[in-house]
Amino acid sequence: MKTLKALFRLGEVVIVNVLLAMCVLTAHALSCDGDGPCRCTYSDGSGTVDISSVGLQNGQPRFKDEYSYDRSIYSYNPCFAVSIGSCQDSAICKKVGSDYVTMGSQAGVKWSYTGYYPMATYTTSENRRTEVLMMCDKSYTEPRIDVVGELNPGILSINMFTNCACPNVCKRVDPISTENGGLSTGSILLIIFFVTLIVYVVSGAAFNYHRNQKVGKEMLPNYNFWSLVPGLILEGFRWFSALICQRRNSQYEAK
Repeated sequence: MKTLKALFRLGEVVIVNVLLAMCVLTAHALSCDGDGPCRCTYSDGSGTVDISSVGLQNGQPRFKDEYSYDRSIYSYNPCFAVSIGSCQDSAICKKVGSDYVTMGSQAGVKWSYTGYYPMATYTTSENRRTEVLMMCDKSYTEPRIDVVGELNPGILSINMFTNCACPNVCKRVDPISTENGGLSTGSILLIIFFVTLIVYVVSGAAFNYHRNQKVGKEMLPNYNFWSLVPGLILEGFRWFSALICQRRNSQYEAK
């Protein structure tokens, strides 16, 4: 009987160890493959984590001057670069005195999977590093961060709680274009002028044709007035030219 119980216990231990080994192997096999600083996709096809809607695109950090447990001050903006003082084009800035230093750049972000949540690692050329654990919590429609601090010098740890850390929850937000591809004020005014002119001519011609039974050039609205405009412009030009010539002759005679 004791032998049988011992065998049962041994079997339970073996099963538990096998299950644990399978969980460990599954965790190690699963990855979240990065696609830039804004998103990663799970290798098992379960979806994409997209934090692009969390970050701001106005040059300011989403999380400004957050305190860590050791009372150091950090600012963090997911996905899009920010600049604060000497901390230029960065993802995370640390306040040192009255200035800021970078703790990680958006460029070259590395994504990984910890076994529970994805993690984004930001690095700098000065060998500083920030690890942001993306905590999937669908109740956090407004994200928040918990700045753990630098457990080791130069290695900052942050936990971000957001529903966007859950796969296929938040939609992709593309960067706002900074190229000067919009219309200038002059272009807009020209478009308004020509559209108004076309509407004026077409509607006026249609009215004269149907209401006043006019045809040909007389269909044009206010034809008598507009027919005089070229002559008036020419006459004004001649008058202005004669005035300039008269002034020049007067100056020459005065000499």
